[in-house]
Amino acid sequence: MLAARVVKSEAFLDRSAAEPVADAGQALIRPTRVLIGRADVSACFGEGGYEGIMGYQFVGVVEQSADPAWVGARVVGNPNIADPSSELARRGLANHDPQRAILGLRNRDGCWAERFVLETRNLTRVPDEIDDDRAVFASSLAAAVHASQIVHMEGKPFITVLGEGLSGLLCGQVMTKLNASVRLLGTNAQRLELCAKWGIKHRHLDEVGRRQDQDVVIDTTMDPKSLEIAMKMVRPRGTIVLKADPIPMLNAIEGIDYSPIIANELQVFGARCGHIAEGLNAMSTGGIDLSGLITKRFKFEDTINALRTAQDEEQIAVIVDMP
Repeated sequence: MLAARVVKSEAFLDRSAAEPVADAGQALIRPTRVLIGRADVSACFGEGGYEGIMGYQFVGVVEQSADPAWVGARVVGNPNIADPSSELARRGLANHDPQRAILGLRNRDGCWAERFVLETRNLTRVPDEIDDDRAVFASSLAAAVHASQIVHMEGKPFITVLGEGLSGLLCGQVMTKLNASVRLLGTNAQRLELCAKWGIKHRHLDEVGRRQDQDVVIDTTMDPKSLEIAMKMVRPRGTIVLKADPIPMLNAIEGIDYSPIIANELQVFGARCGHIAEGLNAMSTGGIDLSGLITKRFKFEDTINALRTAQDEEQIAVIVDMP
């Protein structure tokens, strides 16, 4: 079997990977699309530490399962694989179980292969009206929906989204659908044009003051300097949401002044995963426009070039079409 594997932070195409076998409670899935995430890039070019078959964001078709109801289903899935009997899983916090495996990132081969396995409890069916090019964004969009739910918002709050990457663009759309005054701040003119198409207020980051007048600031950049900017924008007793993949910030800087968090009694939340079904629901009913987000696509055989391209900050979403 053909698979994209990383060993010692070096990615390569493994042309003799073992065919996976679905055990009880699992499904054998043939992926049709894989979205390259920042964690994939970190595993290959950063300090991820993972070795194995990569890939954690997919849409695919179930080929085998002990439960015949799943066979033939088009699915997406939660990459966090926890023991359902664990304490955190029983409390509804399976995504935070420290003993969980993570598809393509920790103790479980991923979806970047001709076939892979995943627990059926982690799967969600894709509605017929959502095509594969949209469905592959289910996990990313679910995380944006989760960021909108993690803070309690009353009235018509003022919300700033920092960053014009995939996460920022999705958060901007999700937040705009709420009863809120939303603006997205970035530095890439082409990305800001997407915001104009979607009706999202947008400005260049350098053109905006730091008046401490925002109720919520959502930082999607993974840049430590952005936290300083957020602290200067949010009002006293306001909220900062750090919405990014929890991978090492290789360019972290020392000397950040965290005193505004104390002086202004700010709340700081982290936001990571959401419920996959909510991402699909947002696609079906939430008026989320995903057109224009795929900036490059590659065939599976060109996987290594796909990974290199995904490092380019000019790219929003890099997709691999699976065989």
